[in-house]
Amino acid sequence: MALENYLEELADPSKPLKHADLTRLSSVDPEDLRSLEVAWARVEPERRVQIVTRMAEIAEDDLTLDFTPIFVMALKDPDEQVRERSVAGLWECEDRHLILPLINLLQCDEAEAVRAAAAQGLGNFASLAEDEKLLPKDRDRILQVLLETLANPKESPLVRRRSMEAVSPISDEAVMEVIQRAYEDADLDMRCSAVYAMGRNANPIWFPIILKEIGSADSGMRYEAAGACGQLGQEAAIPRMFPLLRDDHLEVRLGAIRALGAIGGSVAKKALASCARSPDEIVREAAQDALEQADHNADPLSFTFSP
Repeated sequence: MALENYLEELADPSKPLKHADLTRLSSVDPEDLRSLEVAWARVEPERRVQIVTRMAEIAEDDLTLDFTPIFVMALKDPDEQVRERSVAGLWECEDRHLILPLINLLQCDEAEAVRAAAAQGLGNFASLAEDEKLLPKDRDRILQVLLETLANPKESPLVRRRSMEAVSPISDEAVMEVIQRAYEDADLDMRCSAVYAMGRNANPIWFPIILKEIGSADSGMRYEAAGACGQLGQEAAIPRMFPLLRDDHLEVRLGAIRALGAIGGSVAKKALASCARSPDEIVREAAQDALEQADHNADPLSFTFSP
């Protein structure tokens, strides 16, 4: 099917979005992108949401597919759902040229969900900056923008939380201070975000707080504390994880399983082996994945061959 014909079909809401056809838009060249931009204007908003959502899903399943040019194009879409889903579709993109568009969305977009997604997207670049994979000026700009957003009393609590989470990987005294203030906030959601940020910050100074919150009465806090333990990778946290493996909330149990896989070691693997015999299929699969991660972390050069 010629691209022009497919673009007409793409605009038709009565036509199914076929996986094989969508893959033809991977790594689209500039000329075809211009044709797509013209066709995009004729597509109904609900259909555009379906397209970018489906592209993000198939790109996650197949890392050889690259819809980056289309997601970048759709960041300017008049529909807020399209813009939000497009930001999510760019999750794996490490091109520093994406930083400015994300900053513009965070500072100027009228939709809270889009601003929150943009903050999360900048969080990926904050991690790259901390790993010295970006220019120092990029790091400084990301740090400045996220801290300014977090300090803006007119910004919504959700966007401020996402900004605090996003900036947390950067090793900076100001970042440590905002995480501590967020943990002392009266709002439970902000405190949960602070514990999540402590894990991303990866500073052992947070370990006592995270251990304490493993025993929180709130399931959301227990979940975030488990994840933070996995990020810090402290083997001392392993015994404290065991009660979470029997938690009433499935998400907490799964969070503890993933954390044990990230921490690794013989004690963690023994607990995971027990979980892998659970009657719950979801728990079994999560435990098996975590065991594979623990084995890989112990020997990252090992390979598993299937007959």
